[in-house]
Amino acid sequence: MRSLLLFALMWKNENKLKTVERHLKKFYGNFIKETNPFELPYSKYYIEEMGSPLYKKFVATSFITEQTNLANIKKHCMFIEDKYKINNNRTVNIDPILLDMEKVLVATKKYRGNRIQIDENLFLELELWFHNGSFQPFLWTYLDYKEHIPFFNKIRKSFKNLRKIS
Repeated sequence: MRSLLLFALMWKNENKLKTVERHLKKFYGNFIKETNPFELPYSKYYIEEMGSPLYKKFVATSFITEQTNLANIKKHCMFIEDKYKINNNRTVNIDPILLDMEKVLVATKKYRGNRIQIDENLFLELELWFHNGSFQPFLWTYLDYKEHIPFFNKIRKSFKNLRKIS
């Protein structure tokens, strides 16, 4: 199924973020929309590795791909993360996201019981689903995805228009 590619980007150093963004744009095209950066006061998972304060944003590209490509895109994101490590620590965390008219999917290396394995040590999580005119969260949906449902709804409208063009 054809889907629009987005990224969740997390960083501490703005210069490293800009470098990673240039790398992503080289392969996946310009960002068409993005959220304002926000802090993650409710998550400590990445602080030990990346430091604090950490900032995050969601960015949408105009890159349309098949959902079967998500594992390879995640591997490419991991390659980019590794390329810009300092002292064996990531400077930017990149999670690829696929959005279609019905759902938002996220690729991750972390296993939880609700995730589906899509490759060796890579998992897929259904983060949001479209119902009653808006994306809806699940019990496991991360708070930052819940808080940005209006953004994902806007991107869905953009995707609908992009599909008409392509």
